[in-house]
Amino acid sequence: MSNPKIRRRPNRRVPALIVATLIVALGALGLWWSITAVAAAQPLAGLDGLEGLTWGAIPVVLLAGLAAVIGVVLLVLALKPGRAAVVEMTLQEFGPGRTTVITTRGLGRIAAAEADRTDGTVSSRADSRPGRVQVDVATVAPNGREVQAQLTGRIQERFNALGLRRSPRVTVRTSKKEKR
Repeated sequence: MSNPKIRRRPNRRVPALIVATLIVALGALGLWWSITAVAAAQPLAGLDGLEGLTWGAIPVVLLAGLAAVIGVVLLVLALKPGRAAVVEMTLQEFGPGRTTVITTRGLGRIAAAEADRTDGTVSSRADSRPGRVQVDVATVAPNGREVQAQLTGRIQERFNALGLRRSPRVTVRTSKKEKR
């Protein structure tokens, strides 16, 4: 099993929101139905045809099967790990064909370290994914475009020196700071 920090979990907000909305809607409908029946002192309206059903009836079995399938699908989606958030790199000094991986977080840290080493940089923050690294830099330099171009080149050279199989696209955004 891999380290959980290397695995990227898929976004589960949308399925969770859909399931939560359905559960809340069914609960509200059941509560409204129950309060209406108690206030009117009558049996629940709309359930007249369900009196004769047994647990082995076809509609009950089909609903139970549907609920089980939905539950298994949601369980698999919750437990299935995402793709590894790593970039493969080659190790030429240890022989041909030797490879290892570096995490995308590691790529972001390398990019932020390069940004911090650049003259005129006040602070830096890097956001990294397997295909792209975005660095936000606050600088006191009079021309932010020069810092941006220089920093993009330095980070790209650093990634090329690492021997990454697919070098991520580097984008640098600069913002002007008045003083350190």
